[in-house]
This record gives sequence, C-alpha cells and structure tokens, in this order.
Amino acid sequence: MSDEETTRLSFIIVGASISGLASAIALKTAGHSVLVLERDSQLGGVGPVPNRSACAQIPPNGCKILLDWGLAKEIETHSAPLAGFALYKYAAEGQIPGPDHMGNNMWDLELLEEARGGYLQFSHRELTQFLYNVATKDTEFAPPVSFRFEAEVVEIDCNACSVTLRSGEAHAADAIIGADGVNGVVRRTLLQEEGECTDTEANTGMAVYSAIVENSVAVENGLNLFVDYPGSTIWAGSNRGLKTFPVGAHNDIWILFYTPDSSQEGNWMEEAQKKITDVLGPCDSMLQKLVALAGPATCIQMKEHHALESWVSASGRVLVLGDAAHPLPPGAVHSYSVALEDGAFIGKIFTHTRNSNRVPEFLRAFQEHRESRCSRIRQMEQEYISAITLPDGEMQVERDIGIRARQAAGQNVLEGDMQQMMEDFRMVFGYEATDDADEWWMTWGRYRDDSATSAVVDGSKYSTVFTTTSTQEEQDYPPPSDKYEQLAGKLEGHVQMYS
Repeated sequence: MSDEETTRLSFIIVGASISGLASAIALKTAGHSVLVLERDSQLGGVGPVPNRSACAQIPPNGCKILLDWGLAKEIETHSAPLAGFALYKYAAEGQIPGPDHMGNNMWDLELLEEARGGYLQFSHRELTQFLYNVATKDTEFAPPVSFRFEAEVVEIDCNACSVTLRSGEAHAADAIIGADGVNGVVRRTLLQEEGECTDTEANTGMAVYSAIVENSVAVENGLNLFVDYPGSTIWAGSNRGLKTFPVGAHNDIWILFYTPDSSQEGNWMEEAQKKITDVLGPCDSMLQKLVALAGPATCIQMKEHHALESWVSASGRVLVLGDAAHPLPPGAVHSYSVALEDGAFIGKIFTHTRNSNRVPEFLRAFQEHRESRCSRIRQMEQEYISAITLPDGEMQVERDIGIRARQAAGQNVLEGDMQQMMEDFRMVFGYEATDDADEWWMTWGRYRDDSATSAVVDGSKYSTVFTTTSTQEEQDYPPPSDKYEQLAGKLEGHVQMYS
C-alpha cells in the first residue's frame, strides 16, 4: 500500500441519493477513499413506479457544478432547457373560456450567463446514472468510488464512526455522511441523540402528485400549450396548483400538482392510491385533458419536519446533508441544486486536510456555512407554493390584478410587487459552493496550526501534494482550460434554443 493510500481519509456515505453521489464525486476528486452504501438494488430505487415520474430540476447554481464535473455533453444531449414559464388560472374566471393566461416570466440570459449555468431539466434516473458514472470513473488523480447495493444500514455508532448492515456486516471510516433522506437511519440517529422523537413530523394538509406525459402523446392530442415556448406552465388555483416542465432529451411533460384531497403517505416509487384525475377539482379543460394522458402518478405528503439543532453528531464524526439535514418540500425547485451544492462544498473543504483529527472541525464548518442559505431556500420554496395555491380572497385578487397589469405593460411576472422573488432567484443562481468552502478555509481553516498534513489539489494537474496546514496557502481546483471555455460556449447555445 502506497503512502498516499495510507494517508487518505476514508468516508462512508449512506445513500446513493443526489447529495450522496455529489459528495462521493467531490470527495473522490479531493483524493479520499469513499464507500457508498445503498439499501436498494439499483440506482434510483425500486418500485412499481420506475421513478420516471420524477424530474430533476437543475437551476444555474447546480448546472455549473455539473459542468465542472465534465458533464457538458450529457447536458447538451439529455436535458431540456427552460426559457421561462407562462402563468395561468387553474380554473378560468367568469365568462373567460380558458385557458386564462395571466402573464409570462422569461429568464434573463444575462442573469444565466452571470450565474455560469443554464436552467435545465433531466429525468431523475438519467441524472443519477450520469453522476454514478463520474463517481466510478478511474482516473490518474483519484481512485473510483466504491458502491455497495442491497446494503441497508440499520445502526450507526457515532463514537466508533462505524455502521452495521442488516446482514450484520460492519464498516468503519474516518467520517460517515448521511445522504439517505428525511426518513433515513442517519437522520434518525441524530434526532435520537438530541432526544427528539423520529415521528414528530406533522402533515401540512397538502399533498404533491407527480406524473409524466410523453411529448408525442401531448402533441397528438393537441396539447401544444404544454410543449411550446417558453416550455413551462404554472396554474394558480385556490388551495391547489399545478406546474408543468419539459423533461429530458424528448421534452416529455412533468406534472407537479398540489392538492389538499389526498392523505396517502406515499413516496416517489409507489403509485398513488387515488388517481390524479380524482383529486383535480374544478380546473381548466386543458389540464383535465393533460392529466388524463399521464402515466402512473406518485403522491407524497408535504410535512413540517423537525429542524435538527446540529447536523453533526456529538462525536464530530457523523454528518447529515441533503434532505437528511435540511428537507425541502417534495418537488421543490431547488432540491437537486442544493444537493449538488452540499456535495461540492464538503468535497472542496476536504481538499485541505488528510488529518483525521480535523474531521470534526471540517464537518461542523459545513453546517456553519450552509445552514443559513438552506434555511432561506426552504422559506423561498414555501413562498412559491403559497403564491400559486393562495385561497380565493382579497390577497388572491390583488395578486392577479398585479400580474395582469404587468403582462399588459410587457413586463415579467416576477417584477413589481413580486420583484423580491426575482432577487431571491438571483441570489440562489449566483452562488458558488466551492467559493463558499474556500472562504471558510481562508478565513478560519488555514490558521489552525496543529502540524497536521493537509491534502490539496495541485493547480496544474489533479495530483495530490502534502504540506503543513500552518504554511499552506489557498489552493483551488484547476483553473478553467480552453476545453472548459468551449463547454461554456456550448451551454450558451443550449440556453438560447428557446430564445
């Protein structure tokens, strides 16, 4: 065994989720040893609904991470770009025959360019496969990530930093990362450590349905409204709302529907007990026609989840991230990009150490830098849902009058009294997870003089060099190359497809 292999940190990641795959890629790139334990037998889960009903929404803050990981070709060939959205009334008012179009919102190309990414939609299963391919690729600068499927973790020993599988097999590492979701064993372990019950999540009274309509089927049935420019639609109703997005290379139509009329405790892989057509309520005839053509639907309850006081165990060796740390509503706009950010951040800070004694410090730095942003994004997601499911009444009337006035004046929906939402998007899109990690290192991490070795990534190639943390200057990932500039140019053309 080489000196490099003996000084690598070892990580166990519980769950091959998006946040788990992202963390595996970034920690692998940092030169560490990574084992991912996934309870299901395959990526994306197993169930009667083959997770085709889930759309991976990737705003610019997530797109730039995929580009940095060399996925420009996959972006170009397997994602659907999003130019903006058209806003309609869920049920037309008065004598309006419908659909009742209130306004449009187009993404500013300059904003996307500043953010260094496009607004894209993959199918969930394809995105997980692309990330898996990056994680398992053998390169000269990093060992491939090891994956174990049908490896359900049933117990976490935070002090020993070890996990036990249902088979009885045990694994230990320098750190454990829980990426197994809001109902996962790692989150449950930290809840129990804080003395909290694991079943305290309360239903909000709103459920989310998800389903797919094939593009060709929609066109054959005259539903071009859901296919044509700008690519996405939002239907605002009283205590219910519906959104559609293009998905994947074929621009299939993803339906995300909010309703108070289902109490099923479902998941992304389980077919809904009630048909989506049975819970639509009064709505535009175009929606009725679209939903009738959908494939199997899933139904998930929206819940108020307990907020963990600490994302890190008392031992400092076990961390949760993604939905295990900061759960967002099902189908949230930023779920995938925040998961990618989590992975990119944790990997970047661990480019600076191979000292196991510093693991607790680095894991706690993750929460210190990520918690406020994730909390704000969760609040934003709740505001989005509230805005399109606003009950009929004075506030709803004022909302509609403002939107229609902006449309008549040739303005975007997210202007005027909704400008704050646009500013929120600008804040979210422009974030660079690796820059945030560098800020922690430059401000705090590098000043810790413990004569420990620190692993960094050399700027000229992805080889590992070692220095003491007391003298190590900031090191970044390799600077952008001509190849990266070419990929960025391809992305700009991709974003302009609908413009």
